[in-house]
Amino acid sequence: MKKRRNRVGQETIVVRDPRATARKREQKASRFWVAMRVSLFSLGSLGVLGSAAGAGYVASLLKGLPKVNAATFVNNSAASVVYDCHGKVIGRFTGDGDRQPIASISQVSPYLVNAFVAAEDKTFFTNIGINPLSMARALVQDLAGHSIESGASTITQQTVKLAVFPEQQRTMRRKIQEIALAIQVNHVLTKDEILTDYMNWVYMGRMGTDTVYGVRRASEILFGKNPKDLNLPEAAFLAALPNNPSYFSPYQFPQHTLQRQHYILDQMLADKLISRAEYDQAYHYDVLKHIHPAPESGLPAHPYLMLDEIKPRVIQALVQAGVYENAVQAESALPVAGLKIYTTIDLTKQDQVERVLSNDALFAGTDKTYRLAGGKTATDLYEAGFTLIDNQTGGILAVGGGRDYLKDAIDHADIARQPGSSIKPLLDYGPAIDRGLITAGTVLYDAPTLFPGSGGEPAYEPHDDEPDFAGLMSARQALYESRNVPAIDILAELTPQVGFSYLSKMGLGTNAKTLDGEPTIVADDENHLAAAIGGLDNGATVEQMTSAYTTLANQGVWHESYMISQIEDNTGRVLYQADPQTHQVFSPATAYIVTDMLHDVLYHSGGTATMIGAHFPGQYISGKTGTTDALGDGWFIGYTQQYTAGIWMGYNNHELISPGAEYNLKFTLWNDIMTPILAATPAKKPWSKPANVVSKAVSSTSGLLPTPLSTAHGEITTEPFVQGTEPTQYDDVDVEVKYVVIRGKKYLATSHTPLSEVRTGVFMKLPENRILDWEHKVPGGITDDTPYLAPTEPDPRGGVVLDAGSVPAVTNPSQMAAPTGLTGTFDGTDITLSWKPVTGANQYDVYRASDPNGPYTQIGTNVVPWYVDTAVPSGQTTLYYKVFAESSIALSQASQTIAVQVEKSGGSNGSANNTANGSTGAPADTLNSTTPAANESNREGDSSDNSGSTTDTTRQPRATQHWLPGLGGQ
Repeated sequence: MKKRRNRVGQETIVVRDPRATARKREQKASRFWVAMRVSLFSLGSLGVLGSAAGAGYVASLLKGLPKVNAATFVNNSAASVVYDCHGKVIGRFTGDGDRQPIASISQVSPYLVNAFVAAEDKTFFTNIGINPLSMARALVQDLAGHSIESGASTITQQTVKLAVFPEQQRTMRRKIQEIALAIQVNHVLTKDEILTDYMNWVYMGRMGTDTVYGVRRASEILFGKNPKDLNLPEAAFLAALPNNPSYFSPYQFPQHTLQRQHYILDQMLADKLISRAEYDQAYHYDVLKHIHPAPESGLPAHPYLMLDEIKPRVIQALVQAGVYENAVQAESALPVAGLKIYTTIDLTKQDQVERVLSNDALFAGTDKTYRLAGGKTATDLYEAGFTLIDNQTGGILAVGGGRDYLKDAIDHADIARQPGSSIKPLLDYGPAIDRGLITAGTVLYDAPTLFPGSGGEPAYEPHDDEPDFAGLMSARQALYESRNVPAIDILAELTPQVGFSYLSKMGLGTNAKTLDGEPTIVADDENHLAAAIGGLDNGATVEQMTSAYTTLANQGVWHESYMISQIEDNTGRVLYQADPQTHQVFSPATAYIVTDMLHDVLYHSGGTATMIGAHFPGQYISGKTGTTDALGDGWFIGYTQQYTAGIWMGYNNHELISPGAEYNLKFTLWNDIMTPILAATPAKKPWSKPANVVSKAVSSTSGLLPTPLSTAHGEITTEPFVQGTEPTQYDDVDVEVKYVVIRGKKYLATSHTPLSEVRTGVFMKLPENRILDWEHKVPGGITDDTPYLAPTEPDPRGGVVLDAGSVPAVTNPSQMAAPTGLTGTFDGTDITLSWKPVTGANQYDVYRASDPNGPYTQIGTNVVPWYVDTAVPSGQTTLYYKVFAESSIALSQASQTIAVQVEKSGGSNGSANNTANGSTGAPADTLNSTTPAANESNREGDSSDNSGSTTDTTRQPRATQHWLPGLGGQ
């Protein structure tokens, strides 16, 4: 991209010839060392040089003192170069293109000369290059904790620092050499020449897309003027910038700049550089009205990455390493220090992210208009922020800051937004499983809930996104359906303090900040249960959330995310080396179980991110969506064993995201970005299953061992458990009850109930003693389970209750034997499977995969020992099958896996390879449920279909519930 420049008042610049004043400098040279001795003696008296031994110490520091002459200040140093993880050049921090030199101070306004002198160095025209008294005063002010308005460095010292010491290391050697060279320069150059060099070298800050050095370019950008034509208020305003170019940025913080301008005008008046009339006129001059718009050209390649991600990280790293005293010095040195900056960025992946986010066709029709104060309107872009991280190292591989830097320069990967439900695995479920509070099979109660207010606070009555309350549901189902109330129940029982103690180990502590220092997680977040569903004061950034999720992908270990791996100076000396933190946050078993549960977010028909699962069938990807109130923010963070990728979408002005295609766009962008990445490194390998994770068949309505009644209102599911947390008791939710119906209402049958009226049915009975946070449930709250709850009132005619809810006597049911003898034949169209019957089985579940290692998808069930696969997928040469046997109280392990060759060449060859290949088959807990259609709505919180034929006593199994054994290998 070419840079536009407003070249106002151009003139021919004559570069000063250093030889023109050679004779004068030779005459001055003999006086230099006399002044040097006097100056060093003065410094010694201030305690800078110490005791009598100071002279020798100073002499040692002056060894190797760089030589300076007029040419030193004409030559500009090299730009700093940024490299990706493969050594490719990402970009350069260069200021040479933005520095338009002046030849002498006659080419700038006298007001500007006086403003710089008043602001930066009052004794400039009379001092010897340094000002010992100013140095002493600054030292006293610093020790007293007072702010320093004018600093200790003279204009001559600053010029030396910029031109001779671009790295500006914070060492005694560098400081002493700077002092010595300033004194020498004061003898080599005239005061006018020093001031000219200063005005060419001084860093003026970032103005729009330009990094600006020197007063000429700054004057042209700010006021569209040659610096010779600046009036007094403009000159004082311009002179305000170098003191702290970020804080006094005229575009970001104009009021800060104006305050500094007023200070400079005060100093100019006090020093009698301007009259009272000039002062009054300048003070009341509305300089902000005359500032020109910031440039919108001159962008580097990858502007979000270079300007908003890499640059602040480099500055922070160099200050942290002690190379520079502060961020201002570090930033001003980047274009001239010739640094080599090595990053973790993978430029190929970075290009892919930017290519997708800049595709305007994907965002067609999504921009919105909002009203400003005064009735004007503005356009709010539907924006995205994205981060891709290497799980094993924490290295950031790619960042997406937004769609178009010229239209919206906000880095959306580094702004705090409420994370919604994407916080649930990190703050609620993960810590609760790690502490043994819940398991994946624990039954939670999604029902009306009320937390009374205290201390004048209103009561808190949480709701799901869905209009209904689902009733009893497993922790797995509550998570993949993203129900809010169960998550709040978990955190209420766990306590926010415990939950946040886990977050803090994943980079989300209460002191977490964005790159520019804005707070994200704050201490007050721990005081609100709404944090369980992402109700944070500020929120978190995409990078912070993505980094935290790498913990789940990395067996519970969090590696601090980082982007700058190493920085070298122009000689190859290492100035900074990354040393990211590492914490064991969750046990490997917890990380595996949560990952297993989050897989269903993508691959279970009731999950909230099925568009991702449908796009990447048969892959081991887990993740979580997040949505804030009324669709203000949309999140998805997904991970494989190798990568974690997080995306946020929303509007800067918090316009609401339209449901449907606009809401689902985050899935489209995630899919488009990750398609080539996962094509190169497909997630086909099962997650490593820790040895202390065991699988157990449980009732989906109680989380306990199943009984023959357990399929009346739910299913038998297999869940992973940390060994020792698996249930040992039997289902007490599905119970048999004797009841009577009187005037349409059910009552418990009693000894006074006529035998002809006594009925027996299977009902649900709430396990109040095992429901988390039962004390905050609203009595009699209506849920989807309410029609199926056992009656509690006895027959009003009196008598003793006959049976209020009994559990069948079940004692140590033996595990079902796995099906054997599995064979398969292909007739050109269908595949017919058969196996030997299993004693006690009343149903067989058939699973299929296109890879022997899975994942396997359930394709059907049958009550007899055979099955015909009539939906053979096209484009496959080999399909893999396995079968499970099931009874009302038990579930078998998988049969051996068989491979069936598929040949569709006219259907003439009906032979099949029915070799059982047990060695290639993944174990029972590697299967996944049926993948829904890609166009299914992914609105978070969409409830599953609870319809089904019912009697007056029982509820049929929910249509979208499937047995989901889980993910890993043995």
